Amino acid sequence: MHSPIGSSLSFGHYFGMTVLTRYQMRMAWPDQDEELIARLKIACWRESYPGILPQSILDGLDLESSSTEWARALRGGIAWIAEQSGAPVGFGHARGDEVTTLYVRKADHGQGVGMALLLHCFDEIACLGYGRAHLWALEENTKARSFYERMGGQAIARRSVGYRQYADIMEVRYEFPLD
Repeated sequence: MHSPIGSSLSFGHYFGMTVLTRYQMRMAWPDQDEELIARLKIACWRESYPGILPQSILDGLDLESSSTEWARALRGGIAWIAEQSGAPVGFGHARGDEVTTLYVRKADHGQGVGMALLLHCFDEIACLGYGRAHLWALEENTKARSFYERMGGQAIARRSVGYRQYADIMEVRYEFPLD
């Protein structure tokens, strides 16, 4: 199967017409977008993770602490936000050679938004001089894992997510060649 990433650094310009006409991509700004990203992440977790993460974790998501985390993350990496008619529908964040976060609202799945965000993150990672990128996905999130595999990712490792009381929740590391 042919990967949209291809064999050169031109992968960043592989966007379907649907993404270009229905959605706008913009960089996130420190001291401006942390609450927007926190709200979007909480919404995406609550849509995507019932049955994958314990409900107590989803119920305990807190906007204030998440906003504080994103204020730090935006100073230590770069994020892209996907919007439709000015409303945020997804975002991706990269730091070093890692895509730390990639979320798209469920209503916008299948429209190319996740691919566009992931490729923006890959562009940023390649600009830093890395030849490979990686990310972690929840092991039970088969929809996300299938997407990453279609995008050329190879599962190479597995570990516990790190919740002390839920040591059996695992995540899988995917690596992507960028050259």
